[in-house]
Order: sequence, then C-alpha cells, then structure tokens
Amino acid sequence: MDTIIDQLSLNFTENFSVPTYVLNIVICAILLFFLKLVYVRYGSSISNRAQLSRVLILVGLTTFIIISIVKSSLALSLGLVGALSIVRFRTAIKEPEELGYFFMAISIGLGMGANQLLPTIIGFAILVIIVMILSKDKLKGSFSQNLLIHLRCANEDKSKFTEQISEIVSNNSNQVDLKRVKYSDDEIDFNFLVNVSSLNHIKIINDDLLKIDNGIQVTFLSNEI
Repeated sequence: MDTIIDQLSLNFTENFSVPTYVLNIVICAILLFFLKLVYVRYGSSISNRAQLSRVLILVGLTTFIIISIVKSSLALSLGLVGALSIVRFRTAIKEPEELGYFFMAISIGLGMGANQLLPTIIGFAILVIIVMILSKDKLKGSFSQNLLIHLRCANEDKSKFTEQISEIVSNNSNQVDLKRVKYSDDEIDFNFLVNVSSLNHIKIINDDLLKIDNGIQVTFLSNEI
C-alpha cells in the first residue's frame, strides 16, 4: 500500500533539477526553431507557412512543460489523459503536411520533456534529412500569391464567368485554394490563394482573365506577412 501511495505522490523535490530543466527547455526551443525554418523552407502548403511555423514552437514548448510536470507522478499522468479527452480542435487542419509538422513539434517536446536528449536530436536530424530528400525539386522556385478578382456582370452570366475564371486559375497554378467568393447584384469577387512556378504564369493568368472581359480587375498580393 505504501508503495502505491509513493507512486501516486509528487516527487519534484527529489527529481527536479533547475539547471537540467533550463538546459532542456533551451535545447527544445532551438530544435523547434530549426523545425520552423525547415517548414517555411521545405513545406509545400500554400497557406501562410510563416504564420503557422510560429505555432509549432508554442505547441512544442507547451508539450515540453506538460511532460516535465506529469512524468514525476502517476496521478498527474492519469489526470492528463482525462483532461485531454475533452480537448477538441476548433479549426480543421486542411493539409496532411501541417499535421505531420505538428506531430514533429510534439515529439520534440515529448523527448526533451522526458530528458531524452540524444534520441530526440538524432530522431529530429533524421526527420529533417527525410523532409529535405522528399522536398527536393518539389515546387522548385514556386511562390504563393493572393489573387483578387473583381468583375461586373449580369446575374445570368455569373455561373459562366465563375466556371471560366476557375478553369483559367487552376490550369496555370500548381495549387489553388479558394478563400472567398462574393456575389452581389451585378458583381463577382474572388479571392484565390495560388501557388505558381514563375512570374510568367502570373502574366498568363492575367492575360487570360482579360480575354473574358476587358473590365475585369486582377490583383496579385504577396502571401507573406
């Protein structure tokens, strides 16, 4: 009975070391920063990678803190399972790649929080090498742009113009994500997030859209914040 009570009790005073904790959290932050750079450089998501990459650091450090707390107590570990059962993601992850990087950030936090320095560093290095190999020549030289399109047209022509615009944008882009579309009385507004291989594709999209209607307004904006 005494053994079970000892396992359920907290042992921070015996096991917790401030220098070790600080060193581990600093190393964890450095690894997560490198993960951020890897995601921005080699990720293929057309969403704002620079913005999401900052979240990876927060997720990894939060995981580190949680594991550092619960690893010394069986009671806290069991309580964590119950607490996580009520947690739900309110924002859907659109691309599997984003989920993969989130798991990488969590694994770094888990490893460093459990004081497993060498396995964490070796595992992270291997993952980075794999990412670099898989990303080689993938979307090489490409970049993302916000494409804003405004067109005045009659209500009966809206379906036709929508189909033509979508076809032109899709045929000249590596990836396309429709962020917003607005239909008003005599107007249509589109907001696409597109990934194109070169500036020439931007010109082609613009020229082809102007063939639909000379009055169409086309604006390309950088996707970087």
